[in-house]
Amino acid sequence: MHEVVRRSSPEAGLIIESVSARRGGWPVLVDVSFEVRPGEIVAVIGPNGAGKTSLLEAVVGVLPLAEGCVRYQGQPIGGFRDRARVFAFMPDAAEPPAEVRVAAFIEHARRSAGSTDAGDELLAALTLTPLRSALVGELSRGEKRRLMLFGALCSDRPVVVLDEPLGVFDPLQLIGIVDVLRERARAGVSFLMSIHQMADAEKIASRVVLLDSGRLIAVGTLPDLRAQIACPTAPLEEVFLRILQTKVAHVAP
Repeated sequence: MHEVVRRSSPEAGLIIESVSARRGGWPVLVDVSFEVRPGEIVAVIGPNGAGKTSLLEAVVGVLPLAEGCVRYQGQPIGGFRDRARVFAFMPDAAEPPAEVRVAAFIEHARRSAGSTDAGDELLAALTLTPLRSALVGELSRGEKRRLMLFGALCSDRPVVVLDEPLGVFDPLQLIGIVDVLRERARAGVSFLMSIHQMADAEKIASRVVLLDSGRLIAVGTLPDLRAQIACPTAPLEEVFLRILQTKVAHVAP
């Protein structure tokens, strides 16, 4: 797992505090609390319908909170301006407009970051340079995701929130993407991301948030979670299943 860059202040990071949320009157998150420290990569995992996307949307303000609070550096994050100052967000289904050229998207992302040469190394690391003259509509799904990832990582926001950023990459591409994320984390950027493949989460995450039915069932480093099931070598998928079984057993009549 990724080694986190430690900071001395306990209030330096992102705090998700007793967050609950609803969609169409139905609860999708129930009393979820954890933190994301500077330089940390936190992976949110769980089965389909667990609330992973809802959690990320609640954190960045797309999904209104029914209860709870999101704080950064000890202060509640208020309206749009506060959230825009703190977060860069890449939704799962987001794509640039098909008629836009890759070069134009890159320059827009750079201007948003306040620099016309921002992200040169990032551009190369994401292998986007050869695509600059192409239209977005001509790109593969993986190329579009790399472009969206550039937009999120090019910003100077201290917290980057990514919904399923790794799912469309082949193993070789994934190595490069993981290296980019780790480099940004070493520079102090905080990452909160949902990951479908638990093997990917095991490779990249500093800590893991386990969700099921909108509820937090565990959070910690992989060694911490393995200790909960007294199995120091178990892969993350087995850890998740065994912790989930334990929680279900505790609430069974």
